[in-house]
Amino acid sequence: MNQKKTIIGVLVAVIIVLLGFYIFKSIGYQSKFLPSTVVDGIAIENKTISEANGELRTHYRDKKFDVTESGKELFSFKGEDIGITDDFTKDLTQLKNGQNAWSWPLRMLKNSGNKSEMKNVSYDEATFDKYFATLPLTNSDRIKPENAKVEKTDAGFQITKEVLGDTFDLESVKKALTSGVNSGKEKIELDQSYQKPAVYSDDSALKARLTKLESLSKQTINYNISGQNEAVPAATLVSWLSESPEGEITVDQAAVRTYVQGLSDKYSTYEKTRAFKSTRRGDVQVPPGTYGWTLQVDKEAPALAADILTGTDLKDRKPVVAGSGYGVDIGNTYIEVDLANQHMWYYRDGAVVLETDVVTGKPATSTPAGVFTVWNKERNATLKGEDYATPVDYWMPIDWTGVGLHDSPWQPAYGGTLYQTVGSHGCVNTPPGIMTQLYNTADLGTPVLVF
Repeated sequence: MNQKKTIIGVLVAVIIVLLGFYIFKSIGYQSKFLPSTVVDGIAIENKTISEANGELRTHYRDKKFDVTESGKELFSFKGEDIGITDDFTKDLTQLKNGQNAWSWPLRMLKNSGNKSEMKNVSYDEATFDKYFATLPLTNSDRIKPENAKVEKTDAGFQITKEVLGDTFDLESVKKALTSGVNSGKEKIELDQSYQKPAVYSDDSALKARLTKLESLSKQTINYNISGQNEAVPAATLVSWLSESPEGEITVDQAAVRTYVQGLSDKYSTYEKTRAFKSTRRGDVQVPPGTYGWTLQVDKEAPALAADILTGTDLKDRKPVVAGSGYGVDIGNTYIEVDLANQHMWYYRDGAVVLETDVVTGKPATSTPAGVFTVWNKERNATLKGEDYATPVDYWMPIDWTGVGLHDSPWQPAYGGTLYQTVGSHGCVNTPPGIMTQLYNTADLGTPVLVF
């Protein structure tokens, strides 16, 4: 009986001792971390918050981070290089408060516990920026990214793929470094930190522009210039079209202007010498005068460029022109003044209506040769010059300097060589009776050829 009591007493004593030990340890863990508590790979069991904080701060200041690109190390740094000066007290307190101090035996038996990572590790920004500026992130050998784009080929247009390149996006690198530090990574990869193209070859807007360019390049552009057809070659049209760096379909304004200027040089009649079949002298060359038309390049070129982009009115295009005679030039209604023969004819619809001898300008004030036009008709005008004021009944000016056709009752005769002695100041002196008929039958705008 005594033996049994002894055994019971021993067991009770053992239980009391164990219970006391359990309570003692549990009370100790009220201020310390439980067994198997690991933070960022650092065991902090049996440590106070202050002790754990000190270890973590030392750990992060000394911790080495390897930065790689395509598996190769670019550089490495320690926490102190970027100014890690963090205080983990707040996070450690939160971790500690989440532990049950009375559960330490279970933690020991299971050999498992908290494995945590400190997030949002802070660092000194100025120190980080200063260190970042020294990193080997830029050099001339790196390839810059290029957007996918539409380019011309011999056959037309095609999409050229984007160039990915390997030039670092410095902001992305910064994020990768800080994210790696915050997550506790010892190896930080920069393979996803490159600058990226803004446009890729599968971009729907890019494909739409290619389709539009192909459509625009197949347009038919045909000019009808004063009765002559002039087609823009397909290759020329393609050469005008392109895509701007901003992704807009454009027309080469300078090239279009050069082309339109070429049309003007080829077809315009203003300020050009004309071949003319005269009444008495056969084929003659009549120098330029005030008559003729010109293709207005400054208006037509931008208009054509704009219409190419919209496909407006291109198959039978009439150019913007200015001047007189477009479509017919001289035609078969005109006044012919032959200076050598001192004779004038008025042709209407190809038939001679009037003809007469005339007196033109004397040698010192000769009648200018050229192709002009009757731009006004005036009755009872007074012709004035530096040393004269002459009234006439019929006045038909043909240029802008005061030369014209008018009656001249003061002339005793016409034709021959009279112009050498009694010639005019440049006008074509006409017999009064003939001038009356000419004034009444010749319309405004009638071409006048003087040669």
